[in-house]
Amino acid sequence: MKVLTGMVLLVLFVACETHASPKIINAVSRFGHPQVMKPADKFGHSPYSPLFDNGAWHGHLLPNNAAEYGGFTGNAVITEEYLTYLFERIERLQVFHGDIKLQFDAAQYSLPGELVQTLRHELATVTIRLRFVSERTSLIQTTIHTKQRLTLKLDGKLLHQLNQQQALDQQYPKLAPTMVASESGISTTFGRVRDPWALLTSGSNEYSITRTIPFKNVVENDRYYSETQTSGDLQFYTAISYVHNQQERIQTAKVVAKILSSPVTYWQRSKARWTGYLARYQTLPRDKQTLAIKAVETLIGNWRSPAGAIAFDTVSPSVTARWFSGNLTWPWDSWKQASALRLFAPDLAKANIDAVFSYQIAANDPVRPQDKGLLPDLIGYNLPPERGGDGGNWSERNSKPSLAAWAVLNTYHASKDKAWLAQIYPKLVAYRDWWLRNRDHNQNGIPEFGATIDKHHNNQAGELLFYLHEGKQKHARFGLKAYRDAQAQGKQISIPAQTAASWESGRDDAANFGFISPQQLEIYVKQGGDAKDWQVEFASNKDAQGHLLGYSLMQESVDGASYFYSDTKNLSTIANILAKPQEAKAFSAQAKQIADYINRCMFDDNSGYYYDIRIAPSPLENGCAGKPIIERGRGPEGWAPLFNQVATAYHAKRVSEVMLSSSEFNTYIPLGSASQTNPAFGANIYWRGRVWLDQLYFGLMGLSYYGYETEANTLLQRFMQNADGLLQNAPIRENYNPLTGEQQGAPNFSWSAAHILLMIEAFEMDKPKAPIKEEKPVSQQITTN
Repeated sequence: MKVLTGMVLLVLFVACETHASPKIINAVSRFGHPQVMKPADKFGHSPYSPLFDNGAWHGHLLPNNAAEYGGFTGNAVITEEYLTYLFERIERLQVFHGDIKLQFDAAQYSLPGELVQTLRHELATVTIRLRFVSERTSLIQTTIHTKQRLTLKLDGKLLHQLNQQQALDQQYPKLAPTMVASESGISTTFGRVRDPWALLTSGSNEYSITRTIPFKNVVENDRYYSETQTSGDLQFYTAISYVHNQQERIQTAKVVAKILSSPVTYWQRSKARWTGYLARYQTLPRDKQTLAIKAVETLIGNWRSPAGAIAFDTVSPSVTARWFSGNLTWPWDSWKQASALRLFAPDLAKANIDAVFSYQIAANDPVRPQDKGLLPDLIGYNLPPERGGDGGNWSERNSKPSLAAWAVLNTYHASKDKAWLAQIYPKLVAYRDWWLRNRDHNQNGIPEFGATIDKHHNNQAGELLFYLHEGKQKHARFGLKAYRDAQAQGKQISIPAQTAASWESGRDDAANFGFISPQQLEIYVKQGGDAKDWQVEFASNKDAQGHLLGYSLMQESVDGASYFYSDTKNLSTIANILAKPQEAKAFSAQAKQIADYINRCMFDDNSGYYYDIRIAPSPLENGCAGKPIIERGRGPEGWAPLFNQVATAYHAKRVSEVMLSSSEFNTYIPLGSASQTNPAFGANIYWRGRVWLDQLYFGLMGLSYYGYETEANTLLQRFMQNADGLLQNAPIRENYNPLTGEQQGAPNFSWSAAHILLMIEAFEMDKPKAPIKEEKPVSQQITTN
């Protein structure tokens, strides 16, 4: 079988086939032939990028070897919270003229929302296309042009090897995939498995194949074979569905019947939906258009329809990432995703936000009533044991930074849905109130990051948990006094609340929260630093009656304060839209107070940068809670005041000089998660070096808001050119190496895709205007020695 390969050949082929200008194809590589159910790259994620669409819980790949052409490989399902490849192949079409198998010339490629294979032979031409047409069903369109009598044979095969080390029946014998043939097609059912960290099935899951024309279907162990004949042109459709349980099975069977009774209608709806998604980007230069299409494909591929505990459509960080799949939903990710989705799919943007708020803690919550207004860090398909489920991923250990009103306002401007805005407004207010009640230890209106009351953080008496490390052993200890004593004695300790506080910031192991490797700390001390600079302090937060509410990291974070400023300012705007002038006025006044505090207390004039401040036992004479923590180096938290438009022109100029310095953040891929001068910097460290596209976007927008648009655009173009695979067909990654451009972290990452679209929107489609900022007198600047 001859195969057309390579981007140029495929583009030319599509142009000839459609008699139109060349289409953008293979924006993301959809090719692959997994041989195990859980393949993994060096980061532990799927090395393949199947096509997922329309919120469906299954996906498909195009084959990358000639023996598999005519069918689909890499047929993946999401077993509630984890990606699993089930079939080596499905619906592989082989065509026979008498006893002779036709050897086709083949071309295959992906379009946005579609997989295409064209097989050519002098006796027949076959075109096979696949699209998603409902939240549980993909549809294959097979078109055959021939004047001969031909035999058509289809086959499929299950995978049995779980990974490189284990067979499926060794690890999960109860899964036991079972194929059954019927007149309409093939169904595969699965047994019940409840492994909260790898694979979850209900016992009534089903993967079904249903066709519009009759085939003779036979199952032999782990394979199926189907056969029919044609004597001329033929077109038929095949519905592929995956469901989680019996209820979905019944509902989906009805939908499939409708689809197969009018397949062209559903097919055209899918095409129209994708035409709508991409219309906004048709006039972009070719490279930016391709990148925008890749970003849209990424976000839509991570869309999951309602299932399990989540009753809304939502968007996960990455369907192909080990810990980010299913309908796992984080607030921090969702604010960013929604802000991009509203540009081309505003209803999905609203649904993603609604999913987050659907588990906002209420006053009568049976588990944590003290956290009224909290948005949990992570929700998903399965509730945690505390709420009657058996999930492991669900987390209420912390919340996420308060950019909710920013995302809601962005989405409202696109949807113009005032009723939705009115419905969500009191939830936004409750969320803000939670920050002030449960995370503002010194009650000065500037919340800290911290941790909730949780089995991972404290004992039943509410005493904070920490661990003493002695060699390879660790010993649990409790209480703030014991923790401080261990710190004073220089013992090696770790405290889960520190992890939760960093998660709450959205920057998991960032240097400003005291994270540094032992080797880096040793160097820091040898160069004259004090190891105590990297110790973190905690305090218990209590209500007026003395009841424990949670814990605060005893530092006020400049990025958290800046986001809180934006949240407050945007709540004022929303209140005005909803004709609540008094509330709007109050929020506006509070926002001004926050802005003044940030500029007065969190800027260090000597180094020209913003920092977190360490909360002192009592406020300083200037009203600040403490002094900037300059010893932990510089990170992207320092340009948060620019992105949130808190900074004055003076402060912005100083910060921009640091951002644009080649010894600081102006690297091969610019604006990483720590400055090169940071004692805890490492180019391959998660949040202490790698370039994250949300922080890149925040930095570029911050520069542009203050008149440095040329510099921002230069940094953006360098990122686009230097990020490995970004302008080719590699998946959009979670982060990139600042010094080499190497792809790092999860593939097909939603918030990276979202910020690519937002950057294209800002620098290719819109031109942000720098606001006029009144400079603060130098006498009001804080200087630390």
